[in-house]
Amino acid sequence: MIKLTYMRKIKSQKQNLKNAIMDLNGARCASCAYTIEHLGRKIQGVEDILVDAGKQEIHVTYDGDPLSLEKITEVIQRLGYSATVRGK
Repeated sequence: MIKLTYMRKIKSQKQNLKNAIMDLNGARCASCAYTIEHLGRKIQGVEDILVDAGKQEIHVTYDGDPLSLEKITEVIQRLGYSATVRGK
């Protein structure tokens, strides 16, 4: 019963996930994309992050908290690049 309750909680949390697209500037190689993805997945609230260096886009699945996107932006800035949330 505990396992079932836990699984319901996980499922309900995943239903609240949001998607965002960020515009990326400066990171144009596969190594840059890998680094951003690797570090981005370590950020609390980020479910998944995919970088398309060719299109200069970042696709983020996150918990809906705007702070999650801000943390991604900060990590990218520390790497020497810049990113902004599309639509803002």
